[in-house]
Amino acid sequence: MAAQGRQTGPKTPEGKMRVTENIAGHPTPEESLRTRFNAMKHGLFARVARYFPAKPGKYPHCDGCEYHHSGECAEQVACLKRTELFMRYDIAFETGDPSMLTQLHADNQAMVQAIISDILLALVSTGVELKQPEWYFDPKGGDFHLVSYEKEGKQEYIYKVSAHPLLKTLADFLAKNNMALSDLNMTQKGREDQSILKGHLEHSERENALEHQRAQNALIESLSEKIARSRERVKRDPVLIEYDEAGDG
Repeated sequence: MAAQGRQTGPKTPEGKMRVTENIAGHPTPEESLRTRFNAMKHGLFARVARYFPAKPGKYPHCDGCEYHHSGECAEQVACLKRTELFMRYDIAFETGDPSMLTQLHADNQAMVQAIISDILLALVSTGVELKQPEWYFDPKGGDFHLVSYEKEGKQEYIYKVSAHPLLKTLADFLAKNNMALSDLNMTQKGREDQSILKGHLEHSERENALEHQRAQNALIESLSEKIARSRERVKRDPVLIEYDEAGDG
């Protein structure tokens, strides 16, 4: 602080001008965001992340967290990873800039796609149906029995067949993320509707062009008539007639 107090800065007009030129164009948008971030984290607008206490190794994301592996997490009051997430959303809502959340939503969408891929692999490997044998308890002996019948001298068991529960989860993921074939216009009906709409738009564009051309022609014709009428009014103007007669005299 004493050293800074002894630094008086430039005294000549040339030196002051050079210092002024150094700050031209600053702060940049990136510097403003960084300054705002630092102010929220350390400065006047600092807030306590009460909902995200530091619990090293106890959050689901701790395994891949760089703060946890570097040892910084144990020295913090709040979880740094969750605090960064909190601050990103806080800045995005305060500035009204949704682009601050683009990377987060892209990561979430990638994870959803990974889950969908895992569901598909599970369905391919296990099948889309589940078979459970029908059973009952003997009320007299209390024994457990499988429901079966004899067919051609061979014991056949009766199974209850149901759809794989992951099918509903897969359908919900596809519908909520607009990933169905109808959303991608990959169904036959969607392609037909798209071609009809395209043809209708092209027809409408041609009609609009012809209507515009007819309107332009009508304006040109009316302009010619207006010019002719104005010339007739000029010929009948008494002031101009008197001026012409005076000039002839």
